[in-house]
Amino acid sequence: MRNALITTTLAATVALSAAGLAASPARADVGGSGGHQPLLLAQNDNGSNLFSLYQQIQQLQQQVRDLNGKVDTLQYKLKQNEKGQRDLYQNLDKRLSKLENGGAGNGAAGGGNGAAATGNDDGSNASDVDSATQAAYLDGFNKLKNGQYDAAIAAFKQFVSQHPDTSLTDNAWYWLGEAYYVQQNLDASEQAFETVVNKFGNSSKVPASLYKIGLIEAAQNHTDNAKSTLQRVIDQYPNSDSAGLAKQKLQSLGNG
Repeated sequence: MRNALITTTLAATVALSAAGLAASPARADVGGSGGHQPLLLAQNDNGSNLFSLYQQIQQLQQQVRDLNGKVDTLQYKLKQNEKGQRDLYQNLDKRLSKLENGGAGNGAAGGGNGAAATGNDDGSNASDVDSATQAAYLDGFNKLKNGQYDAAIAAFKQFVSQHPDTSLTDNAWYWLGEAYYVQQNLDASEQAFETVVNKFGNSSKVPASLYKIGLIEAAQNHTDNAKSTLQRVIDQYPNSDSAGLAKQKLQSLGNG
């Protein structure tokens, strides 16, 4: 469609220019002995106009080629972004499905993103919280499983605000980070994962949170910071699934 529009524009330009040339009065020799000088001048003017028109057409054609190239590049980037977004959704869905099916502990449900299944992700083993607190956490977790990311974010934010220090709070912060990550809100995601690391140092979610921080730093082109964070996962949590994933990511960053 864009080529048809451009072709139409070029044709209109040529037609208008040709009409202008046709409308120019032909000047004949009216002086007898003056020869053909006025006619030659008219012919020279027409030739100059045609050459100028030719140059304009060449410039327009080059602009069309440039625009086509830019459109193709943008379409490619859009497809890549859409693919990346689908991959994020699918990875999170797989990990949540593993949790539903009784994924093992020690980070075994890491999938492609290092999420750790602790046996307490659905709040079922939280013996130190009352049923209302457990239900509030489960509300956010179920929304996340159902792909209701905005609602899950709102639920988890409310939970960590109202229940800042329970056995479920570290999980809530972690899944809040995951929900933000899927939506590519990297700054908010990083803050949530950093909260897990800094406030809940003994949490089983720390290795996965550190790994995710490394991924975010890499995505933001903070390559040195990303390498340092990923190496920290390997050094401090060598037996976790996140450590294996961190090694793979380091290799892709050129630190193999």
